[in-house]
Amino acid sequence: MGLAEKKPLNPQKLEHGDILILIGTTKDELGGSEYYEYIHGFIGGKCPKVDFGESKQNMESVLHIIENNWAKNVHDCSKGGLAIAVSELAMTSGMGCMVSIDKVPSSIPDDKILFSESHSRYLVVPSNLDDLVDYLKKKKVNFGIIGKFEGKNITFLKNKKAIAKLSVDKAHDKWFNSLKDLVLHG
Repeated sequence: MGLAEKKPLNPQKLEHGDILILIGTTKDELGGSEYYEYIHGFIGGKCPKVDFGESKQNMESVLHIIENNWAKNVHDCSKGGLAIAVSELAMTSGMGCMVSIDKVPSSIPDDKILFSESHSRYLVVPSNLDDLVDYLKKKKVNFGIIGKFEGKNITFLKNKKAIAKLSVDKAHDKWFNSLKDLVLHG
């Protein structure tokens, strides 16, 4: 058994104007997703498949980014998809985020971009954008500069028009009080 030196990322406070990058490919994979189950009342469909080559490349790239201190924050993009991952970052930072889904590396419909649970995707808030982007291009990693942290709303844009918008405070309230509401109000 080998031992590797650990160098964990200590997430930094996000600031107004911080950029958001999505690493990985968003695919038409909503089978078994939270979205299908809770919005459409459907369980089944095309489940996410792991592309082991892409997965390894993305994981090694994110590890390299962390080791070189090029990231303020890294968040997996899995259960609930992009919409939930962005919302979690916004809620923990207390800051809104504006995301253009046009910049997400994908050619699938909007709802699938927002809620696909494709594997091997990461949200990265860079501390060194130039080095990070140069590295991802050099390694031919699929990525997109998809947004920016600002304001008090979580907003998803398509063709520069809002298709979904929720205040960070309301998202936080719903997220952290949903179990309490369910128990108290059935």
